[in-house]
Amino acid sequence: MIANFFNKTKPVNILNLVVLLFVFYLITSFLINDDEASTLLILKSIGYFFSYVFFLLTVNFIVSKNNLTEDNLYTLLLLTLFIGTFYQVMFAYSIIISNIILLFSYRKIYSLKTGLNTNKKLFDAGFWIGVASLVYSESILYIVLVYLAIIIYQKATLKNFFIPVIGLVTPLILYFTYHFYFDSLSVFFEAFNFKHNFNYFNYNQLKFLIPITFLSTIVLWSIVVVIPKIVMESNNLKLSWNVLINHLLISLVIVLLAPIKEGSEFLFIMFPSAIIITNFLQKSQSSNFKNLILYLFLIISICVYFL
Repeated sequence: MIANFFNKTKPVNILNLVVLLFVFYLITSFLINDDEASTLLILKSIGYFFSYVFFLLTVNFIVSKNNLTEDNLYTLLLLTLFIGTFYQVMFAYSIIISNIILLFSYRKIYSLKTGLNTNKKLFDAGFWIGVASLVYSESILYIVLVYLAIIIYQKATLKNFFIPVIGLVTPLILYFTYHFYFDSLSVFFEAFNFKHNFNYFNYNQLKFLIPITFLSTIVLWSIVVVIPKIVMESNNLKLSWNVLINHLLISLVIVLLAPIKEGSEFLFIMFPSAIIITNFLQKSQSSNFKNLILYLFLIISICVYFL
């Protein structure tokens, strides 16, 4: 059964997830990529596929390093199924690149609980958010998560509140200086031309409505069920859970503000959602229940291609 198969972190299981991701990527390539076949296109496609592989491996490192879940691959499995479900993301290059960059920030944010190298982590977190915002401007909202983490992990000092700002503006100043020197400031300002879209009509399509409804239901159910159990756990886990919930809320805001509502924007909520649902599944004592949830996600990830 699928729950037992991914119950432990094994290299062969990670390889199976990469293969599943490749299948999704291959199908999506035929569905929505209309570019004429060429050597350059093939090389670009290979490069972007491996960017998703890198994304998954980095997520696995962050989750295991910060003990956000137990030793299993449910998070990576869910992420793979989410990417397959919202398959438009596979060719939304700015979104995947910004999310990969943001992972470096998340790594620093969730490791603040250790109390080691706090100043460096705060600078790095702000720096990577600044870089990601140059690729996808709404990413700058994650600076709020840094400050919430400072408060939640009880690192609130005047110095610590100041450091993330320095990290954030450093890549922005460098980018501004580059375009100022080459007299192309319009490119710099265009990077921060926020174009919000509050038209959610596209989400009424079944290929969006069904997975959004199911994902939202499971995430809310997970939060309601897991929170009472988290309260009984160690203090570090409670603090990380608080950061995770705020991470989800900020990601939801970014999705709601996204200028293009085509499904690719849901990549922002996949990281926190997968971890939250994983915590829900691993606390369940019923293998049948775990299998039911995972198989439903798998079925939906397949059905969307026919809707």
